[in-house]
Amino acid sequence: MARHNFPSFSAPYRQRWRDAGFWLDLTLHQGFDQTVAQQPHKLALVTADGDYTFAAFKAESDALAAGLLGAGIEPGDIVAVQLPNWVEFCFLQIALSRIGAVIQPIHTVFRERETANLLAFCESDAIIIPERYKDFAFADMVRSLRPQLPTLRKVVIARGEARAEAGESSLSDLIEEGRRNPQRLDDVTTTADDIFYLNFTSGTEGNPKGFLHVHNAVISMTKRLIPYMPPDTVMLACSPMTHTFGHFELYYTDLAGFPMVVVDRYSPVEILALVERSRVTKISGTPAHLFGLLRHPDFTKYDTSSIRSVAVGGARSSPDLIEEMARVWGVKSANTYGMGETIIHTRTVPDDPEDKVRNTVGRPISGVELKIVSQQDRSVVQPRDTIGEICFRGPTLFVGYHNQPEKTAETRDEAGWFYTGDLGYVDEEGYLHFVGRAKEVINRGGSKIYPKEIEDLLCQHPAIVQAAVVGMPDERLGERVCAYVVTHEGREVTLAEIGDFFRERKAMKYLHPEVLVRLEEMPMTPTGKIQKVALQQDAAGRATVPQHPRSH
Repeated sequence: MARHNFPSFSAPYRQRWRDAGFWLDLTLHQGFDQTVAQQPHKLALVTADGDYTFAAFKAESDALAAGLLGAGIEPGDIVAVQLPNWVEFCFLQIALSRIGAVIQPIHTVFRERETANLLAFCESDAIIIPERYKDFAFADMVRSLRPQLPTLRKVVIARGEARAEAGESSLSDLIEEGRRNPQRLDDVTTTADDIFYLNFTSGTEGNPKGFLHVHNAVISMTKRLIPYMPPDTVMLACSPMTHTFGHFELYYTDLAGFPMVVVDRYSPVEILALVERSRVTKISGTPAHLFGLLRHPDFTKYDTSSIRSVAVGGARSSPDLIEEMARVWGVKSANTYGMGETIIHTRTVPDDPEDKVRNTVGRPISGVELKIVSQQDRSVVQPRDTIGEICFRGPTLFVGYHNQPEKTAETRDEAGWFYTGDLGYVDEEGYLHFVGRAKEVINRGGSKIYPKEIEDLLCQHPAIVQAAVVGMPDERLGERVCAYVVTHEGREVTLAEIGDFFRERKAMKYLHPEVLVRLEEMPMTPTGKIQKVALQQDAAGRATVPQHPRSH
């Protein structure tokens, strides 16, 4: 009997999305089985260690599912997966769905502190880890943590030796053992209303929360985006499958039959070579991933002309990136807005006007509703072109935060609206303009300043690669505008130079940065977002040091 007390949607809520045709009552593995039946011999996965047809993909994931059951992992168990983008991760997505377990990805950059905190908070039942990856001994780390994790019943080692005497199993042994015992799967029943996915907000606001999704919600998202993709699509994802963006990219393989080139680490040269070799048509990643490819000194040595589609996620696309992708690949990148709790809210489409693709995050996808409410009073809906809190309602909403019902209650109302904590406005044509997180707004002498506008201007400067703007505490004004930048090849750039650049672009004076800090690299979250909290803390520390007068 499962021991976790998961939240659930009400019966009327579930019926609403079924009646609307968005919830299909399909689990991930059921949708995958349909794909396999239609094209068993088509190529599914391209990996460094070999390729898999859909039939082979199913055989391996089925055997793993039976092996996991034999190892004592049960329906409703929370299974942490701390693996790179290996083929085993692909098998686990399907296998854990098939046995009714909940997949809980953990980033491979996390070490003892972060991993222990997540496992303890979730009361995880099992974890699947590499023996080693990138010269770090994950197996030894988890062994050292087990005494403080009483709920962690099972440890599975991928690509390495397991210690049977410590109750560990090797993943390859589970597959072989499960292959001999397929009958174990006969008695497992799952439904599309079951919790399947548990992941955490990336913590840019300093308070990560574990959001839970049911099959119906995540399948709904994928099924509605598949029609935008040509039937000959070949995919490559730069983002890790431990991140929601990278995790759901494989669903297009599972549910639409598009081959995926599986890449276990971000290496621009290796990825460019794979794009050329496999004639990749759709590449996805964060803006940092894509800039790393496009601006790599060896970029022109590889034939990337097969790319017809780019999905940018995990962080906001700059106008510069959108222009560069259009120039090099002739693609109109989809600018999207969403979060772990909603998966996807709005997106631009190829037919949208150029200025909307550059400057907005699009309009709501089918079945999704959008409204902007006052920050002071959520019952007040803001008129067009007025900034407020972005609200979401739709079939891809998460069911709740794991073990945090009070936080769940804070974010939604009885009408099904989710309050994102993000700020934006809707223009006359219905396009959403994303402004930033409410906690990132700078209050300078009573004037509200939205960092995104300044960051976009800074990124247009020819010397600047990345920019992030935060408030620096100031005794007189409350906060000043502090800009952090990363420049091309470490080039120096002065505040006066930035001031001249902003004046040339007729930017309002209060948008001009008052403090400029050049960094070798930005502090980043594991999901490719700039850590604004770290920069806010740095700015606060700098504010305690006497600043030379700055003028612009």
